[in-house]
Amino acid sequence: MRRTLILLAALGILAAGCGGGSSGGYGSGGGSGSATTATTAATGSQGGGYGDYGSEQDTGGGGGAAAGTAVAIDGFQFSPATLKVKRGRQVTWTNKQSVAHTVTADDGAFDRSMPAGATFSLAFPKAGSFAYHCSIHPTMHGTIVVS
Repeated sequence: MRRTLILLAALGILAAGCGGGSSGGYGSGGGSGSATTATTAATGSQGGGYGDYGSEQDTGGGGGAAAGTAVAIDGFQFSPATLKVKRGRQVTWTNKQSVAHTVTADDGAFDRSMPAGATFSLAFPKAGSFAYHCSIHPTMHGTIVVS
């Protein structure tokens, strides 16, 4: 019984820590889920950027994505799992769950913390297939296909 209580307390502390700010090359962009908006150029001239990826925007929740460019995080999956967009379009992820997730490029080019209700947008200026995952929940995978 005591071990179970200790394990539950540790899991609660771990879960609370998952919803924190962002890490990695985001320039001045926040990732804490606050209702702020920030945009960082791909060149990384302000201490970050995404290399071959475009600019990013974090609206903290409720952002509006154009039709066909939205990915919902719900039911411990990215939906749609594969999204096809035209070059230069911005993709918007929205965490519709009450638990934290991440949107993390498999190649490490971007890594955004997604607390409950958070919205994150990223432009894809080059054609290609861009795989990503949730680093907190390893069964969650997605792909952006840019043409």
